[in-house]
This record gives sequence, C-alpha cells and structure tokens, in this order.
Amino acid sequence: MDTSILHTLTSLIPMMLIQGIYAIFAAQVAKRTQRSVPLFVILTLIPFLGMLLFVYVIWSTTLYVLDSINELKEKS
Repeated sequence: MDTSILHTLTSLIPMMLIQGIYAIFAAQVAKRTQRSVPLFVILTLIPFLGMLLFVYVIWSTTLYVLDSINELKEKS
C-alpha cells in the first residue's frame, strides 16, 4: 500500500471516531423520541451530513423538552 494512501486513511480515524460518538448519541435520542434509530445512525455516520444531523438532534431534543414542559404547565 502506498504511504500517501495509508497516511490519508490514518488521518480519517479521528473523524470516524467522532462520527461514531455522534451516532451513539443520535441513536439514544432517536429511540427516546420514537424516531427511526437505524436511519439516524446511518445518516450520522456520513461525515459532513452527520455533523449537521447531530445539530438537528440537539435542536429537536430541546424543542421536544420545551414542548413537554409546556404541556405539563397547561395541565396544572
């Protein structure tokens, strides 16, 4: 294997690890919010799209929590 290819592949390892961590968090959020866990994991593992999806997961989780709090306030 050419050393430049090997260097390129090893430089991708940190990014792949970060995407894996994103996928774990996204899967947990998807499960708790009754969304498709496999879809969230697959989309999160795509490098650039994964970062955008992770921002969406954080944003949608915040909205989900705020909506739940508002529901509780209305009931009491």
